[in-house]
Amino acid sequence: MRVRDEVHKKEIPRSDCALPALFESHLGCCPHKICPADHYPFFIRSGLANMVGPKICLNNTIIMGGLINNIGWGLNIVVVKGRTGEILERRYFNVFSGGLLEFLKLIQTGSIVLVASYDDPAVVLTDEIREIFARLGSTMIRSVKKRDTWVFAGSVGILKKSQFEKLTANDEKSNVYGDWPEMEEVGGCFPRKI
Repeated sequence: MRVRDEVHKKEIPRSDCALPALFESHLGCCPHKICPADHYPFFIRSGLANMVGPKICLNNTIIMGGLINNIGWGLNIVVVKGRTGEILERRYFNVFSGGLLEFLKLIQTGSIVLVASYDDPAVVLTDEIREIFARLGSTMIRSVKKRDTWVFAGSVGILKKSQFEKLTANDEKSNVYGDWPEMEEVGGCFPRKI
């Protein structure tokens, strides 16, 4: 399906974002991003408080989000095959679900890992889990505390330090939403595993 751009008098392809030339037309939309051929466009938005769920997009398509009902409190994680862009896994982990450590240990070299927090990510972060995220390229994981918002894109074997990471601390003096800080988002072009 195509949409007519009346300003530029041309037809543009429809994605999950109705008009890629605009920022974001609705909450279910992934911001359209064009990347070099050896990179994947991605976008990650954390959840907001315990009310608005996170969103993880790859190749301008929603992989996890509230509209497709596959998110949960804690950490929402997508694992991507770095060479092909194939989605290998998409899961969320909270204090009740368990299994995060085993899940992270199975991620293979060359995989890309996209993470969005929702509500309280710290409840699932043991020292061993934090160390694995650090090896994936996170420099902020050791600072994640109760009800912080954290988004991250990293990889096993591609990057030593990820440039795609943001953290907003839960601070009752500066929180925008009572007991929770502002949501965070990060996006860009992630290099393929060659």
